[in-house]
Formats: sequence, structure tokens, C-alpha cells
Amino acid sequence: MTQEDARFVRSRAALVAAVVELLDEGTDAAQLSITDIVGRAGVSRPTFYKHFDDTAALIREAALRRLQSAFDRIPSVGDDPSWPTFVRGTLRALLGELAADAPFYRAALESSFGLLTGDIIAYLATRLLESSPLGPVIRRRHGPDTPQDRAEFLAAGAMWHVTRWLFAAAQVAAEADAPAATTTTAGTAADARASIDELVERLSSLLLASSGATVAELDALRVEHARS
Repeated sequence: MTQEDARFVRSRAALVAAVVELLDEGTDAAQLSITDIVGRAGVSRPTFYKHFDDTAALIREAALRRLQSAFDRIPSVGDDPSWPTFVRGTLRALLGELAADAPFYRAALESSFGLLTGDIIAYLATRLLESSPLGPVIRRRHGPDTPQDRAEFLAAGAMWHVTRWLFAAAQVAAEADAPAATTTTAGTAADARASIDELVERLSSLLLASSGATVAELDALRVEHARS
């Protein structure tokens, strides 16, 4: 890598880190200016435009990078997990990551909903095909649609439910912060965990029903894979 290439990589990373910090601090994405971002990143305005056309494009990249990091931090559930093990291990950990950074993800979705949602759906579809027990089932189904089409359909539905959950959680948090609220911190944390568990079970059920798969079929595929 040349010195110029290294500077390009560093300045891009600084811009991504800056917008993440600003959104984590509660800055309204709609009010976020390029001046704010370059000031935090320690780069010039022309440098910003070497990387991104506008703030929405930067937020979109920051969200995708953060989502990738969230997936990377999910503990392994083994090489060939059962569906319940995969769902409860992977989805619970992922939703916990999203809940921890919920203000950021809500701001990112509000700033560039269509493009970012499409990117996330494509990413989740790839994960379903390559890293989940549903992958072999999705590939084996016959029909005019491709495995990628089916995976994107499932990912889009999951994305919709997770997005609704993220924004509903914001409403619950706002109500809990109201002067008349009597919810304790411990109670709020317990409610958050229950909310995640409920969504995990709902997503598990919907993914199975929409794919046409059953737990028995997935278990049979695991046995088949182990014998091959």
C-alpha cells in the first residue's frame, strides 16, 4: 500500500468513526452537517467529498460497517448447530447488539431508509444462505425463483420486524422517561430482555414458516451433512 493509499484509508476510517460518535451522542441525523463531521474527524471538507457524496452516504457505510462488526462479535454456536441453537444463540446476540446501539441504527435508517435497508437485506440474505441452517433448504427448493431471491424475501421480512422493534423500543423508552413513569432501571432491563426473547421466537417461527422448512427437516439435513 502506498503512502497516498494509506492516507485515503485513514481519512475514510476517521470519517466513519466521526459520524458514529456524533450519532451515538444523540445528534439528529437530519441536522448533521459536513462541517460537524470533518471537524470531528480532523479532515478537510474536500477530503470528505473524495469519499462520499453526502452525509447519507457516509451514514450508510457506517451502519453497514457497524452491523458487520456486530455479526463478527456473535459467539460461535458450533459448526453445524440445530435450528433452535442457531436462532437462540445468533439472533439473541445480534438483537442485543442492535439494542445497545439502537439510537445509532434508528438515526441511520431514518437518514437513508431505502438504500440502507436494501444493503442490509442483501447482507442478511447472504448470511442466511452461507451461515445458517436454512441455507441448504433455501437452495434445495424448486421453482422459478433463485436461492438468492428466496433468501432476500426472508431477509426483507426479518428486516421489517427488526426495524419495527427498534422504533417501538424508542417509544417505550420515551414513555419510561416521562415524569409520571414509575418503571425502575432493573424493570426496564428485564423488559428489554423479554422483548428480545419474544422477537427471537417470532423471527424463528416466521423464517421457518416462510421458507417452508421444519425443524425435523433441518435436523435430517444435519444428519445427512454429518454422514457426507
